[in-house]
Amino acid sequence: MRKLLLSLLVFAAFGSFAQESTPYSRYGLGYLVDNNHMQSAQMGGLGAAFQSAESPNYINPASYASMQLTTFDGGISGNFEKIKTTNTKSKQNSFTLNYLSLFFPVNKYWTTGASLLPFSSKDYLVSQTQSFDTSSAMKFEYEGSGTLYNLSWGNGFKYKGFQVGFNIGYLFGKLNNNTFGYPLANGSLDQNAYTTWSFTNTKVSSFVWNAGAQYVLDIKSKKDTTKLYNVVFGISGSAPIKFGKGTYTDNAIYNFESKYLLSRSSSIGLNDFITDYIKPQAEFSKVLDTLSEKFGQKVDIKIPATLNVGVMAFRGIKWKAGFDFRYQPWSKYKGYESGAASKLSNSWRVAVGGEFLPNDKSFKKFFSKLKYRAGFSYTRTNIAINDTKINEFGMNFGVGIPIVITTTSPEGLIQKLYVYAFNVGIEGGSRGTTQKNLVQETFVKLKIGISLNDRWFVR
Repeated sequence: MRKLLLSLLVFAAFGSFAQESTPYSRYGLGYLVDNNHMQSAQMGGLGAAFQSAESPNYINPASYASMQLTTFDGGISGNFEKIKTTNTKSKQNSFTLNYLSLFFPVNKYWTTGASLLPFSSKDYLVSQTQSFDTSSAMKFEYEGSGTLYNLSWGNGFKYKGFQVGFNIGYLFGKLNNNTFGYPLANGSLDQNAYTTWSFTNTKVSSFVWNAGAQYVLDIKSKKDTTKLYNVVFGISGSAPIKFGKGTYTDNAIYNFESKYLLSRSSSIGLNDFITDYIKPQAEFSKVLDTLSEKFGQKVDIKIPATLNVGVMAFRGIKWKAGFDFRYQPWSKYKGYESGAASKLSNSWRVAVGGEFLPNDKSFKKFFSKLKYRAGFSYTRTNIAINDTKINEFGMNFGVGIPIVITTTSPEGLIQKLYVYAFNVGIEGGSRGTTQKNLVQETFVKLKIGISLNDRWFVR
């Protein structure tokens, strides 16, 4: 059963899932993926102070030291969105790989493992028309695609109440940006004119890192000394990171006769149209008129420092509750884009949430052994358009579903454990605004996480 689930999850992640589609991924390195584990995501995204014995917390690698079992972890989400402007409405759906990881405790002080995490993605197709007079205008179409992935090696260490950890990751992938610009005559395509096609493709190859620390404070109840409460204080982040020498960009500008656009349907993207309809032409070299070509250009990309702080209180497996704050000064970002697409703003995020187990003494009734979770988050993104900040908020709800595993304790005894292997949640929220000719997205996300736990490397 375990091998089957592992195979299905790996196939799903690499074979059939795209990243979240949003017009706001046009800016900077694209839409930044939130790497909260499904448990913490269902609590609004508690990253700095969150820790679990059953699953990793990628936001703060110090939390790895709390894991007690070898864990294969995977998460996916389905995104169902409605997009609207002041004049139009549309719907779109997509599926997203959230993470894949394998961690195991080396000893009681050290836990290590590897993860594959999406870092950012571009997936957008937007258009803009600029009128010159009543009979002529210019239409521009912008399309972006691609994903950056982080293949990360993480380690967490603990001694008494202190925990520290770090992630060292290899960031790789491609980001593609295409633009069409073509004249209109009386509202229709001017077949006698020319279309300008430009693209910028960036290949990223670089090392990234982050580190963190947590401190667990134990508090005994004065009324009942058998009750133990715990408070976790957490901090994580990284210094500014400059991408390595393996990062480069290609860009070019071409012209072709606008009459070729007559063979393009409205559902075909810019890159697909060039690949499937223009390039197969018998005289491809004569179809495109080269205006500029620059390939293999070295580019300096620098992402700003990050800071995550938070606090979480819990009592055993009965309940958890916490607060989280993240900050990143994206105004200091240095990118490969030109113009407004590279001008980003400082971003921050706040989150509150918790979980509750109705009965931590008896697991006989199904609904009483589920962990119920809820949380709220508010984000000031790194995007500002027409002097308008793009904000995002979300409400999260979810449940943790346990299974019973039979394993061996560190002392060599056979024991049965309740492990919350399945985490299912839903998030509803919105991003952006329709003011000043901008775009507002309302979304519902179905989030599913699977954690397969066992005790390995024990005689």
